[in-house]
Amino acid sequence: MPTITADALKPMLHLPANVVTGTPRVEKDPHGGDVAVVPVRPYAGDMGRCARCGRRGRPYDRLGMRRWRHLDVGCVKLLLEHAPRRVDCEEHGVTVEMVPWAGRKSAYTRDFERQVAWLSVHAPRSAVSSLMRVDRKSVGPVCRRVADGLRAGQGPGLFDGLRSIGVDETSYEKGHTYMTAVVDHERGRVVWMHDGHGEKVFDLFFQALTPAQRESIAVVTGDGARRIDERAFRWCPTAERILDGFHIVSWASDALDKVRTAAWREARKAGAAEKGARDPIKGARRALPKNGADLTAGQRARLECVANTNESLWRAYKLKERLRMILRQSPGEAAPLPRQWAADAFPSGIPGFVPLGEKIARRRFDILRTIRSGLSNARLEAVNNRIKTTIRMGYGYRNLDNLIALVMLKCGRLNLKLPERQ
Repeated sequence: MPTITADALKPMLHLPANVVTGTPRVEKDPHGGDVAVVPVRPYAGDMGRCARCGRRGRPYDRLGMRRWRHLDVGCVKLLLEHAPRRVDCEEHGVTVEMVPWAGRKSAYTRDFERQVAWLSVHAPRSAVSSLMRVDRKSVGPVCRRVADGLRAGQGPGLFDGLRSIGVDETSYEKGHTYMTAVVDHERGRVVWMHDGHGEKVFDLFFQALTPAQRESIAVVTGDGARRIDERAFRWCPTAERILDGFHIVSWASDALDKVRTAAWREARKAGAAEKGARDPIKGARRALPKNGADLTAGQRARLECVANTNESLWRAYKLKERLRMILRQSPGEAAPLPRQWAADAFPSGIPGFVPLGEKIARRRFDILRTIRSGLSNARLEAVNNRIKTTIRMGYGYRNLDNLIALVMLKCGRLNLKLPERQ
């Protein structure tokens, strides 16, 4: 068997407070290949500390030999070997002593976990599992530990400087499984995320803030749900509560999609003779929700076919575009526009837009307040897209807390970097 000298291995380990105590050896991996095992121990000043609080405790006993997976050396797996002691901590009782290269209850070193988390942000779990040679079920817990560690490192300052926040409830999987996300509009990042939705979940966010941090919040945006306004008023009575423009347009987009679906079904019932009338509707599925300025030449051509073949669907599309343009007007010019839009939508007879016209008329003052705030939706839309992309990429995460940790790593700007590049 080949041997690896300690002097040659030390520069490659880059472990904090670590001493190589013996000659590294190479063993056979039960799953195939070789495994390099390196005997290590912490420096004397770091030994005998509680793994929870880091304070020194009285020696209690010594455990058996344990191993931690470290970053590979070439194509060979690398394991660190150490027999930790148990210490009697005044606060936490008998517990395993801290080791500086790994977190509590983890079989991987911090550098290894950080690299797994970084890869998980950029690649599917199956690819991370294959590249790092770890079980697929271990990737999620690793991401959670890394995210918790980075958030804990920021301490109470994680919520400092919040002035305008947006609240969004994102569905996960099928059915009624939701996650509540709070976004910082100004910095374009997710600052808080939790399983579930509703008043009690939103209260948990405000309870995590200090009184000074709650007072600094000047604007709270949401999708118009009454519970968001009520909880925001309770915790931040001086904050201005406005509708999020992204969700205002989504009301019209959802109604438009229902009109398109109904038109497609009616055309399909007409039979094969009307196939030419069904094709424009089917091809316009991706063009109808998009902003007019973002349409490609092919999508504009499909919309022209819709205008010539289905008057109801075309009128619904024009109403959606008018509502989007209202939000881009100056406060003075926009004052009468929501009422005019509602007056055109209500008598149109288009399914979905009749009740939407009533809703816009009822919430017109909230819409005008959104326009006066001048709050841009660009960053919030970008964050929402990143959240949805992360959820799709994290498909298969059984534990929702692990998926939330992955979203925070990708969208929370937690300063996640590769080992030795912090």
